[in-house]
Amino acid sequence: MHKYLLLLLIATPLSHAGTCSQGLDDVIARYVVARGGSEALEKQRALRIVSTHYEGKYQPVLDYRVLKPGYMWVRATYRDGFIYTEGFDGERAWEQPGADQSAEYVGGDAARALNQGAMSPVHLYGLQHMAGLGAKMALRGCESIDGRDYFVVNVLSRFGTDIDYYIDANSYRLARSRTVRPLHPTQDPTPITIEERWSDFRLVDGVLHPFVLEQWNVTSGERLTRLEIDSIEQLPDATAADFARPE
Repeated sequence: MHKYLLLLLIATPLSHAGTCSQGLDDVIARYVVARGGSEALEKQRALRIVSTHYEGKYQPVLDYRVLKPGYMWVRATYRDGFIYTEGFDGERAWEQPGADQSAEYVGGDAARALNQGAMSPVHLYGLQHMAGLGAKMALRGCESIDGRDYFVVNVLSRFGTDIDYYIDANSYRLARSRTVRPLHPTQDPTPITIEERWSDFRLVDGVLHPFVLEQWNVTSGERLTRLEIDSIEQLPDATAADFARPE
């Protein structure tokens, strides 16, 4: 089974030279249209996303909130009542490992992962916003994965997060990403190549969102996590103070 999955993940260059000749600006412009258009995307100021996260025997409910320009927190509530909260206050990342524990600032890979959660182009932001957030962007070229063709856009954030995003060459939807990082930096710092896959796209207030996210280990072919979104809503009254480290 693993050998079969590894074959599916082998990336090869596109044979369609005409398609691959598009520049970065053209690819991003078509991607913005596919997501619902710039007007609908700019109306998004803050979001609350409630989901169920499946990883091994654990199935916590996640309450994820994100605010422009670069604030987020996510609270995981487990079946036994345990609550784990972490966030990014616009400049620094913090973690609170339990409702009765103090919240502490974190650095390194953990901080980069939380910064990515605050500035991800998957829901609140789009790829067209990344340069304005201090990231460097480049069109790496085109690849074919599992029989589908993709434009590969690299985004290197100002915090050092380095991710390749895969835009479907037919639909211009953001379908995959790949990066090398630990899955859970504070538990196991070992970096692995992780591919995220997005599916079950639905319109919410005129913006196309994926309602399923899966993370795969590219080397082993193992699915690491699956996240199923229950609801997405705008938070018109959210402020930066909501994302500060709890005292």
